Amino acid sequence: MDQAPKSLRDRAAAPATVDRPHTPSVAWRPATAHDAAAITALEREAGAVDHPRYVVTLEEMQHDLTRDGVDLDRDSLVGFDENGALVAYALSTLLPFDEVTGVVKVVVDGSVRLDRRGEGIGQALMRWHEARGRQQLASVEGAHPGWLITFADEAATDKIGLHEQWDYELRRWWFELTRALDDEIGDVPLDPALRLEPFTAALSERTRVARNDVFRDHWGSQATPAADWEVARALPTARPDLSFVAVDPASDEVVAFVLSSVNEEEWAAAGHSFGYIDYVGVRRGWRGRKVAQALLNHTMRSFRDAGLSHATLDVDSESPTGATGLYAGLGFTPINRSVSLVKNI
Repeated sequence: MDQAPKSLRDRAAAPATVDRPHTPSVAWRPATAHDAAAITALEREAGAVDHPRYVVTLEEMQHDLTRDGVDLDRDSLVGFDENGALVAYALSTLLPFDEVTGVVKVVVDGSVRLDRRGEGIGQALMRWHEARGRQQLASVEGAHPGWLITFADEAATDKIGLHEQWDYELRRWWFELTRALDDEIGDVPLDPALRLEPFTAALSERTRVARNDVFRDHWGSQATPAADWEVARALPTARPDLSFVAVDPASDEVVAFVLSSVNEEEWAAAGHSFGYIDYVGVRRGWRGRKVAQALLNHTMRSFRDAGLSHATLDVDSESPTGATGLYAGLGFTPINRSVSLVKNI
């Protein structure tokens, strides 16, 4: 007789307690919401090496520290030197369980100040992450797959190597693509059965529902809760004026969308201005009708009219919808890669 699969709690083998690191000349404590500015500053300094094309905003960090389900006393760590300056931080976030994917995920994140690297602080953070992440996975009932997951720019070779030492696998690569907007932009008409509308607050929830439906079978995708969605839409970098949806008048459902943002602090590393396309999606019943092409071309023209010189986006290198070919056909070319690192529990 086949044995029942082990529960995630049993597989996680979580420790009863999680000790703070013991590292020379670093004092550790849990983070508070008031640490957001210091953590953001550390991330920006380290990001010049670890992810030079992506600049973390204060508002994003504030959300990460205060989002639903985060218990900073147990899920975070900050370390300070003898002068009270932040040296390192760690954050371990148990994502809401997604019934569609059936995978329990803990996102492990953190960084060490550049001038304090090579002292074993990164290893100390990894030991803390391992213990706390296993505790979080063990809190979920059932025999679900469990992941500890993080993300790294291909330039972050030290971060990738450190996680590989802890048995993380380079599970999925992502391409960053860009397109100059002074090149000709095609004129693909939207399917006449659909209505093009600018993204507005009135369409936000319908767009979130469409986004979760579109991406439910994409690797690593997680349904976005309403609270997280609204926070993201309210970020200063969000650009509803450069975001568009296609609505089916028969049902009033959002069936396709392109959502955009602009972070001017990222322009220096890129060498030009650009708008970032956060999401592109078309519901299954409307695929094959060039809806994505029509929305993307309309969005790129709106970028150009707003004075932006490029459009940029990221795409799964193994996209199940053939998105890489779609973007290549619209003139996008690769400029960078990043990777999802996963440890199966």
